[in-house]
Amino acid sequence: MPLSATHLIYIALAFISGGGVAIQVSMLGAMGSLRSPSAAVWVSLLATAAGLSAVLAIRNAGSGTGLPVPFDRAWVMAAVAALSTLALALSVRGVPPYLILTGLMSLPFLIGSGFLIPRIGVGLYLASAIAGQLMGALLLDQIGAFGGHVYRIDLLRGLGVLALLSGVILIRGVR
Repeated sequence: MPLSATHLIYIALAFISGGGVAIQVSMLGAMGSLRSPSAAVWVSLLATAAGLSAVLAIRNAGSGTGLPVPFDRAWVMAAVAALSTLALALSVRGVPPYLILTGLMSLPFLIGSGFLIPRIGVGLYLASAIAGQLMGALLLDQIGAFGGHVYRIDLLRGLGVLALLSGVILIRGVR
């Protein structure tokens, strides 16, 4: 079966969600050096909880999420979002404000997993997401993002990128 436009969009979305994870990991490293690794994970989890519960509150107001009672109620998810946001605000005092976004960077990957895996399969989703993660990581290393060390892209790293993209093509296979 030839590659359809929809299938290509799904692969691109998986790739982009992987890039978001690369940004998240880079931000976690920056926050870990400012505070501690466990504090960085705590802030990331709070931001993820706040963001996801806000999405679910909006979704529950419409068609619902399939969650059990009481989590199928928009007001419950809104309360979880509010409490998570309050805990997040208290936890990030003294941290550059942009690092608060670290937990939100995981949402495309998490939501994308639930949406894309039934459509393109686990193998192709993860191959595309990992390629996006590693290509994003190389770009972040190239610029020393979030105060990290600069690691330049050289010929060997470039060949690694080509190998990753070849892997995505091979995993997709001929259908």
